[in-house]
Amino acid sequence: MIKTGIHDIRQVTPGARFKTLFGKDKVLSITLYDRILSLPDAESLAERILLLSADERGARKRTYAARFDAFDEAVATRIRERWDADTPLRVEDVAVSDGRTAHDFFQRLASGFPRLSYGASDFNPRVFVVDDGRLKVTLSRSHRILEITFPPFVFNARPESPLFYPVNHAVRALITRLRVRPLVDRYVSGQVQARTILMFSAQAMNLAKGDHRFQLSEHDVLTPLPRWTGRHVVRAMNILNRSYFGAEQIGLILSHVHDGLGEGGWLITGSNQDAGSQVHGGVYERTESGFRKVWGSGEGSPVEPEILRWQPTRV
Repeated sequence: MIKTGIHDIRQVTPGARFKTLFGKDKVLSITLYDRILSLPDAESLAERILLLSADERGARKRTYAARFDAFDEAVATRIRERWDADTPLRVEDVAVSDGRTAHDFFQRLASGFPRLSYGASDFNPRVFVVDDGRLKVTLSRSHRILEITFPPFVFNARPESPLFYPVNHAVRALITRLRVRPLVDRYVSGQVQARTILMFSAQAMNLAKGDHRFQLSEHDVLTPLPRWTGRHVVRAMNILNRSYFGAEQIGLILSHVHDGLGEGGWLITGSNQDAGSQVHGGVYERTESGFRKVWGSGEGSPVEPEILRWQPTRV
């Protein structure tokens, strides 16, 4: 069998077929991301791109609109009860994927806190596209290959099965050895320029342009938090999970959060599956000795035991 991909903006038309004859999802190329943002169905198209692509760690940007609505409203209500409207509220939202849910949460807080400062960040939100004729290669900042486009094929980070797609497997192996690797080497040495694509949603980017209180940036949760100290809120949705991080890494993240929060500040964290599904999470207040639980949703954060027993290292 053979599986082709969607690599040209002309293929993205109303009624376009996004599945193969055997019901498998076609890969919608990352290289189209910045070109579909102005289309009427940009939101669903961006979802398709992100759901089938992965960053350099292999993590997929699984994202949906209105994903945490009930949880977010409950948390926003508690924030409004906790801090006065004239508070210069500082919020850091990490691992925001394409920023849709950060956009939504900002809107819940913005009218009640006119002095709000909101930072939304994600791990490597920029990708870099280099081309050579029909060939396009999408790379991470560290030059890891995220996608290969060689019409009619679009190869993402997960190789096709040689058993079910022998043609795809053979073409991918051949084109990688003969064309892709030499092209990447030329890019790394500065002989080839790349086109940069920012993988935030149109909503988030438009908000950042129109409201100075909302800022988009790049940040790795395993490093200290950027910008402000003494934050009121750190929000970390669908990221603090044992499937993503080991115990030592979770401890390191909690250390960075604790350092970035002011006394009495809140860590808001939780996880769910599809949009509108139950969020298992909660609000955890920074104390001198660690964190205490303020409020919970569902079964609490997947790493709630780690949060509650974490303690700062004494020097």
